[in-house]
Amino acid sequence: WTATTAPDGTVYVGTGNDGQVLAMRDGTVKVLWDSEELQVHALAWHGDALLAGTSPDGKVYRVTPQGTATVFFDPEETYVWSLAVDRQQQVYVGTGGKGRVYRLPRAGGTATRIFEGPAANVTALHVGEGGDVLVGTDSPGRLYRVPASGKPFALLDGPY
Repeated sequence: WTATTAPDGTVYVGTGNDGQVLAMRDGTVKVLWDSEELQVHALAWHGDALLAGTSPDGKVYRVTPQGTATVFFDPEETYVWSLAVDRQQQVYVGTGGKGRVYRLPRAGGTATRIFEGPAANVTALHVGEGGDVLVGTDSPGRLYRVPASGKPFALLDGPY
């Protein structure tokens, strides 16, 4: 479902059906973390650990390089489809069931909802250099910009 690269060059891949995170480096592949979830939909590197967004229970886990996982964020939604991390190491979580985006401080804790749109799923997130968050949704397929001021607006309204 997803992949990201750590600062040391290790590539991490999130899988479906088995809900695993695989670590790939120098031609070697190993299971870093075998979750109890069915799918790992989103990965993002965060400080010295990996964040993994899962379904169907919709949690974000913090996974150490040794494979130890703890819950970082547990939203009310069913799916975590997307993750992004900004320069200050704040975490952005895109959910499904209700298409919302949450922002969390570096250490986790209290989440702030920064976006809720008409779509069921937030499938893509990107944080720009200036702090604007790009939010991609499906059904309807739209691209939104959420500026630091907080008032989202549509950039693209696709037919699907």
